[in-house]
Amino acid sequence: MKKNLFILMILISSISLSQINMKDVTAVPMASPLNISETNTTPASAVNDALWYEDFSNSSIPNVITEDLGGFGDWRWSDIAPAGMWSMNTGIINSATPDGFMMMEADYFNSCPQNNIECVDADNNGINDIIGENAINAHFTIGPIDLSNAESNNLALQFYSDYRICCYAAGSGNNDMNVYISTDGGETFNDINFIGGDSYETNVQSEDFVQIPLSDFNANVNNVYFRFEWLGTHYYWMIDDMQVTQRPAYDLEIQSSWLCESNVENASTYDPSDLIEYYSIPKSQAPDQVVIGAGVYNYGYLDDNNIGLTGEIYNEGVGSVNSTNVTIQADSTGFIETDYFDISMLNEGSYLFTSTLTSSGNELDFDDNALWREFRISEKEYAIDGLYESRDYLGTGWPWGEDTNDGMMIGNYFDIKKPATLSSITLKLDTAYHPTGAGEFQTQAGGEVIAYLLDTAGIYNYLNGTNETLDAFIGGVIWESDFLVLEQSHVDNALMTIDVPEVSLNPNGYYVALEIYSNGLESPILFFDDTSVLQPATASMFYDPVDATWYTNPNAASLRIGLDGFEDAVSTIENQPFEISCFPNPSKNYLEINSNKDLDKNINIKIFNILGEVVLNNRFKNFGSRQIIDISNISNGSYILEIQSIDYSIQKKIIIQ
Repeated sequence: MKKNLFILMILISSISLSQINMKDVTAVPMASPLNISETNTTPASAVNDALWYEDFSNSSIPNVITEDLGGFGDWRWSDIAPAGMWSMNTGIINSATPDGFMMMEADYFNSCPQNNIECVDADNNGINDIIGENAINAHFTIGPIDLSNAESNNLALQFYSDYRICCYAAGSGNNDMNVYISTDGGETFNDINFIGGDSYETNVQSEDFVQIPLSDFNANVNNVYFRFEWLGTHYYWMIDDMQVTQRPAYDLEIQSSWLCESNVENASTYDPSDLIEYYSIPKSQAPDQVVIGAGVYNYGYLDDNNIGLTGEIYNEGVGSVNSTNVTIQADSTGFIETDYFDISMLNEGSYLFTSTLTSSGNELDFDDNALWREFRISEKEYAIDGLYESRDYLGTGWPWGEDTNDGMMIGNYFDIKKPATLSSITLKLDTAYHPTGAGEFQTQAGGEVIAYLLDTAGIYNYLNGTNETLDAFIGGVIWESDFLVLEQSHVDNALMTIDVPEVSLNPNGYYVALEIYSNGLESPILFFDDTSVLQPATASMFYDPVDATWYTNPNAASLRIGLDGFEDAVSTIENQPFEISCFPNPSKNYLEINSNKDLDKNINIKIFNILGEVVLNNRFKNFGSRQIIDISNISNGSYILEIQSIDYSIQKKIIIQ
C-alpha cells in the first residue's frame, strides 16, 4: 500500500492526451457497483463528420474478430447488461445507440459455475460464496477500415467506453485496458495511448466519450485495424459507437474545474489545506476571495495560444475573467485560473460556480467548454462531502480487509478562520446492502465509535517526507468522546450525530476523526466516500491500525461538523423541500420536469446558457409535480436549468441537441 501524497497541481499536469475526466486513486480491493451521474455526451459533429462509423446495432459484425488468449473468457456482442456476480446491477452502456455493443464480461467468467469451481451458498442467502480469480486476457479486432479519403493525417478515434476494473493500481501490469492501431493490414499493432487503461481508478465505474488523436500514426490509409485488449480478473468493459473523424484545428475540452482559496499554480507555496474544496462552509468561515480554475485538454491539432477562462458564481452575479494569454500545445493538457475575486458578499444559500473557456481559434464545438458544480454557504454546518455526483462506500472491513474490522479511523480536515465552537460531529451512514465477493456488508446497530478533535501539527512533516508514518493522533488530542454505540435510530436516519461539549476552536487547521469498531464485523459501520471532487492529500484520510499510519484519500469521507450550537440530527444539507428530475437529458424539442412533491406555490423556471444569459423564463402559479416545457427554439448546447420556489432553488445541468 502506498501513500498518495499529491496535490491537484501534480495530478492535472500529469494527465495527457486522450480521455477526459480522469482521476487517480489508491488501489483498493473489489467493491460493489456505484451510482454514476457524470457522463459525457457525443459532440454534435461526431457522427455527421465521421469518416467511418460502427454502432454495433447488429450481432452479425463481419469485420470483428475476437480472440481468447487466456482461455477463460472472450469479448462478445451484447444488448444486455453484464450479468456477473458483482456487475449485475451496472446497466448497459450510456451511448448514443445502446441497442448493441461489444462487451468483456470478466465477472461472468469468474462467477459460479463459469469459473469451473463448485458453487457454494454457505450463508443460504442466494449468493455463491466461491468466486474465481481467473486472469482474463482477450481482445477484439475490427477492420479493415478505409480512411484514405481523409483530408489529412489529423484524425481521431472516438468511442463510448464504460468500464470497471479490479483490483490493482494502474501501471502494475496485473490489470490493463489497451487500444491498438494497425496501418499495415493487421501485421503490426501500436499502442495509441488509451488514458483510461493507463490511469484508471480502481473499482470505480467510468463512463466516457473517448477521443484519441491518431496524427502520430498516419492513419489516412486504406487498411486500418483497431484492437481492444482486456487483462484482469474482475468487472467489465463495454465499447460502443466507434468512429474515426477528422480532427479540428481548434477544440478545447475542459476536463476538471475547481473553486479554491489558493492559486493552484503556486500551490507549493501554500498550505495544501487551502486547496480543499468544501461543499458546505459556514458563513463565518468562508474565505473572502477565491479563484476558479480548470484543467484543459487541447484536442485540436494546432497550438492554442490565447486561451481565456471566465469564472462565475450564479445567484449573486459574481464574476472574474483572467488574462487571456495562456498557451496549451496540441494533444496536451494544461490548467488555467481566474484572478482572485471577492466573495465576501455571498449570503447563506446554494450557489453554482462555472468555468467557461474561450479559444483563440475558430472553434466549432463549444459543448465541452464549460463545467459547473454546486456549493453552499451554510449557517453553521461544515462539510467536504455532499455533492455525490459519484460516490463509493467505505467502512469496517471494507475495502481494506479484516485488519480494519476494529480500530480503523477516518478523518477530515477543517480550516477554522475565525474563533468558533465545535458543537457536533456527524457521520453520514451508508445503510444499503452490499453483497460482494469478499462477503456481505451492511451497517448494523451495535458498533462503536470514539470521536476526536486532533491538532494537525504532525501532518506537514509527513507530507514533506520527514516522517515515514503519521501517528494515530496526528499532532495530539484536543478532545475525545467516550465509546459511543451506533443505535438503531442512527441506522434508520442514516446519520450518527455526536454532541460535542462546546470545544473552543481558535483560527487553525483541525482534524476531526472517528475511531470505529464493528465487534469483529458482527456490527459493520459503512459510510460514504464522495468521489465527485478531487481533493488534495490532507483533505480526507484513513488510519490502518495494523500499519499504524494514516493513508491519504483523494476523495471526501462523509464526516461533517457543526459549529456554534449546531446539533441538528438531520443534516440541513440534504433537507431540501423538494427534488427535481429532468427527462430526457440530452433533450431536443421538449423537457419534462418532475418533482417528488406537489408544488402548489409560485414556481419560476429559468434556463441559462454558459455565459449566464437567460434564454427561457417561465412562471407557474401551480406547478404540481410534472410540467413539460418547449425548448425547440433554444440552440444546441449546454445549459443550466434553475427551478426556483419562494424560498428555495435547485439547479440542474441540461444538454440540448
